[in-house]
Amino acid sequence: MTRTEQKKELMEVLQDVPVKMTERFKRDFERMSFDTDAEFYDWIDEVCLEVDHANCGKNGFQSMISKAMSERIKHQQESVGTVIYGFDGKEYKEQRIRGLK
Repeated sequence: MTRTEQKKELMEVLQDVPVKMTERFKRDFERMSFDTDAEFYDWIDEVCLEVDHANCGKNGFQSMISKAMSERIKHQQESVGTVIYGFDGKEYKEQRIRGLK
């Protein structure tokens, strides 16, 4: 996942968040670097928890965690897996097993 895609996903998560909190998470994002997508997703989950905790009871909008999870699922469905061609001409597609990194 490129840095631009990560920033886009962060902005989608922060679209209904108060300005001060959004600016804080933007600054944090600019200071950080993620070696893997898993590290980025862990950080996004932490952001969502903080946002949900701050907005608890204030607004009746959809949970930030559920928004982040739906965005992650949508992104994973859009990404095309790696295709390996065998000697017999068959295509073998890469699949991820849940729970394994």
